[in-house]
Amino acid sequence: MKKRIIAAVVVLEAMVGVWYYFHVRTIDVWLYTDSAFRFHHENWPALVESRVKEVSRIFGRNGAGVLFRLLDASKTDPTSELRGIDSRRANMVFLQGRKTDIYVILTGVLEGDRTGSTNPFTNVAVVVDFADKSEDVNARLMAHELAHLFGAPNDPDWLETLMSEKPGSNQFSPRTIALIRKMRDYPFALGIDGLSHGSWGKTALAALADDDTGPHATALAHAHAVIGTALLNERKKEAALVQFKAAIQVDPKDVNSRLNLAEAYIRDGQDNMALEQGRALVKLAPDNALAHRALGALLGRTHQPDQAVQELRIAARLEPNNADTQVLLGAQLASMFGHLDEAIAAMREAVRLSPDSVKAREGLQKTLTLKENVTAALARQREAVQRNPNDADAHYFLAKAEARMGDLTGAIQNFRKSAELRPTNGTPHVELAEILLVKGDVGGAWQEVRKARSLGTEPPAAFLSQLPPQK
Repeated sequence: MKKRIIAAVVVLEAMVGVWYYFHVRTIDVWLYTDSAFRFHHENWPALVESRVKEVSRIFGRNGAGVLFRLLDASKTDPTSELRGIDSRRANMVFLQGRKTDIYVILTGVLEGDRTGSTNPFTNVAVVVDFADKSEDVNARLMAHELAHLFGAPNDPDWLETLMSEKPGSNQFSPRTIALIRKMRDYPFALGIDGLSHGSWGKTALAALADDDTGPHATALAHAHAVIGTALLNERKKEAALVQFKAAIQVDPKDVNSRLNLAEAYIRDGQDNMALEQGRALVKLAPDNALAHRALGALLGRTHQPDQAVQELRIAARLEPNNADTQVLLGAQLASMFGHLDEAIAAMREAVRLSPDSVKAREGLQKTLTLKENVTAALARQREAVQRNPNDADAHYFLAKAEARMGDLTGAIQNFRKSAELRPTNGTPHVELAEILLVKGDVGGAWQEVRKARSLGTEPPAAFLSQLPPQK
């Protein structure tokens, strides 16, 4: 009798396993196309229908247990006027109201070599259509993007295979299949909120932790980071912070987790907390250029320009061929008194390192234009002061131009003259306080702050936060 019971249990377990393996989830799709897609495909209604069917076949042949059912594809993409596929995807959260599991946007607008924009555990995928590629390739690319909804990671090798039409390119990796099977019943209709529905948050965490993330990340920390990033991209900042903090608890030495947490703090408006993570990051990885670059950017954001420049120069020394560091350095220098020529030099170096970089070229042009404008203003205001030595505004704007060009002595003199000519105006005193602080005269800076306040002008909070306490 006991043997029969054991045999029955074994059979039951086998049946459950077979059911789980072959269980199929049908996911309803509401699909939009934009004018660029329709322009390249005259027979787009039939093509869209056949493409969704082929994507289902790809998932089916891989044993993922997922089918996609097209509900409607007649409507024009409501986000087509927005710029960038990430922005289009993010804004679909405000344009949902259909009874469907997921929304798919097929766009004919290319964005570099990107194949789409998909955020794990949400219900929107923007898929790029490549008109010069075969229908087989485009169907595979769509399958590639939809796999991300289940938490499947980017796989550069597989994507390269897809784009080159290599044999067997419709095969998912074993790790991708495993993730899809575990997450196939996820309530996609709820979007990212599905993670807080039932036990799906824990299920997603466990499924991602089982994924092979490589030797450079703790599996559980990686899982928290993936979920945190998905939440952050959906504007769920508080929930994202919880995930990134959990990742650091799992692996306090993981650089990426610190960067993720700093980014989440920034988006949540907690700049000081982000800066704290930036400093911890540099201590953790003192020879990591990215750590110093991140800290430099955070210091600039929190109005600590001298320290920001110091960190960015360390980053440039550690990674001399990184154009992005030079762009950040140039932008920071351009915002400071007397560093326009250094800013231009940094932007020129960025262009030299990456001639095709739009950020570098635009940064250089903006910095050159800034110097031209300041130089012209300097000449114009000097003439204005000569014409009317008692014009408070002329002295004020001359001082502003002198400060930007680095003539702090001249700027101090003209700000004081402007304040003398218009004694009820507190603004020149605020400007004086900032310059005196740069020169290291903390007492003088506080004196000007008190004068400004006595005239009803409150200095910016960002400046006051950098002013040492009064002695």
